[in-house]
Amino acid sequence: MRALVAELHRRHRLLAWAGWVALGFLAFSLAAMALDGRQIHGVSVWTKPAKFAASFIPWFWTLAWAWGVLAPAARRGVLAGLVLWVTLGAAGFEQVWITWRAAAGLPSHFAEDPLGQLMFSLMGLGAALLVAMAALLGLLVLWRGDAGQPRAWRLAVGLGLLVAGVLGGVTGFAMGGAGSPLVGGSGTPGLPPFFWARDGGDLRVAHFLAIHAMQALPGFWLLTRAGAWPVTAASLAWAGLSVAALRLAQAGLPLSP
Repeated sequence: MRALVAELHRRHRLLAWAGWVALGFLAFSLAAMALDGRQIHGVSVWTKPAKFAASFIPWFWTLAWAWGVLAPAARRGVLAGLVLWVTLGAAGFEQVWITWRAAAGLPSHFAEDPLGQLMFSLMGLGAALLVAMAALLGLLVLWRGDAGQPRAWRLAVGLGLLVAGVLGGVTGFAMGGAGSPLVGGSGTPGLPPFFWARDGGDLRVAHFLAIHAMQALPGFWLLTRAGAWPVTAASLAWAGLSVAALRLAQAGLPLSP
């Protein structure tokens, strides 16, 4: 474990530390959840900051690991720098705002007050930038990956980031355009930790599948050591699964028990 952490910091120290900061936000949110009984739509006010912090931990650490798959010159390039600073800025803005709104007992998403509505629009821009930067890093890995590393591994990392970026954006915009992550049903939250709707469509399922392509596809290669064609097929299958989950949710069908 110590060697894994050291390697993560070697690949990209700033992104590695960003993951630890997100872990701190998660611990704070869970502690607040245990002490603060306030709720929004049937769940703790601290659920949203906890979920975002939990998602940012693997996001930052996956990007840090992917940095080590770039060619050395590409890691120091302008595009890589753009990915780094836009990612840190957008993620920091979203996490701080969501946590502040939780502390105030107000929703950060689909808010009804003027400030909340304005900031929700800005959060939409921040989310779009995050997924765009993931897709850009994926393209960089595919275009300027380290030739000394296996081609199928570079393909798995690059396609994972690309699928996450593109479909993460598609599913995110679907939620924003619908005005709610829920389609039909009563909105009764399902089981923790995700609380996906149990009696209607929930667009968050497709969004979850989409953004975690960046871990699923490299994980597939690590488990199978498959060649380029199986990795490509797995990428298409994961993308198809995300799209199918999106269409089911749009039809009002639940996937959560």
